[in-house]
Amino acid sequence: MKPPLFRSALVIAQFVLATVSVFAADPIARAGNGMPIPSPIDKTTVEVKAGTQTIQIPAGMVYVPAGRFTFGENETRELPGYAIARFEVTNAEYKAFIEATQHRGVPRYWKNGVYPEGKASHPVLFVSLVDAEAYCAWVSQETGWRVVVPTAEQWEKAARGPQAFLYPWGNDKDSHYSNGKLQTHFNYNAVCTAWMLDKEARTLTSYVEKSQEAGKQGRVEDIMTSNGQVFSLTPDGGVAGWIDHNTNTGFVNTQIYRDLVNNGGFTTPVGTYENGRSAYGCYDMAGNAYEWTSSIIVATNGAERGREVNDVRGGSWYSTARSGQSLCTGEGRARSGGYHSVGFRIAMNP
Repeated sequence: MKPPLFRSALVIAQFVLATVSVFAADPIARAGNGMPIPSPIDKTTVEVKAGTQTIQIPAGMVYVPAGRFTFGENETRELPGYAIARFEVTNAEYKAFIEATQHRGVPRYWKNGVYPEGKASHPVLFVSLVDAEAYCAWVSQETGWRVVVPTAEQWEKAARGPQAFLYPWGNDKDSHYSNGKLQTHFNYNAVCTAWMLDKEARTLTSYVEKSQEAGKQGRVEDIMTSNGQVFSLTPDGGVAGWIDHNTNTGFVNTQIYRDLVNNGGFTTPVGTYENGRSAYGCYDMAGNAYEWTSSIIVATNGAERGREVNDVRGGSWYSTARSGQSLCTGEGRARSGGYHSVGFRIAMNP
């Protein structure tokens, strides 16, 4: 019998997040905070209290109640209740899909069909929206649930919470660097920079062929230096020394960065940043990996500027802190492409 999901269509307002402790099968991976990640086709459900009603949702999801919410700067919209994944889809979950379906969309940083060692619980990257939709179709077929890539509205409501924060935790990026330490609620390019300066500062690397400095070698700490500062956060939360688009220099145009991308980027296990969780219980809705939505926008940033593309949300390990905001930042990607900083999470419609 199909699990009795969404037993009430009138669930509103107050809700309690279920604690997931038991699954029908062993978890496929563990999140950075130790929480189990069930198989994508595990049919285990959990009860969620919402007002006076009780509903059941998949064990790996949280519930977002029906109602009005702030979309964008100040627009009011309304959605029915829905469930959305607690975490971004991981390499381990995506591998289960590949093995079950023989789907051809294998991420290019995997070697011989296997993701890099130690990255089972990291978000899968280099998957197109077409791949993400195929994954959703497989989960739907195996479970009987209506699993989809979320719309921009669904994604934004889950990220901003009832108070419509600009970031999942509040209205400030709340990221600071001092005394050689970075304090942050999420994984963005400053995290990668801080790690490189701590672990690889004196490593020699060379600029890649597209750079005006192609072939020239330098130490990581020198390449990441700007105006005499080895680490500098710009007003929008970017990192000075990360990239110079005029000369194609900076860290992003080095061989050590290219090697990083070829190993799946500087992602962290999903759920690593407990303080970055949204009010509804979603992790990594800022940073780690941009997330596909099914909604179309005209991009205003990046190489896609001026083109109709799918909205991607939440920033990534590669992007600035501003890109981690929960509303649209003008970032979009072509649905058929796979990108080094874009993954996805799933949702379930009633």
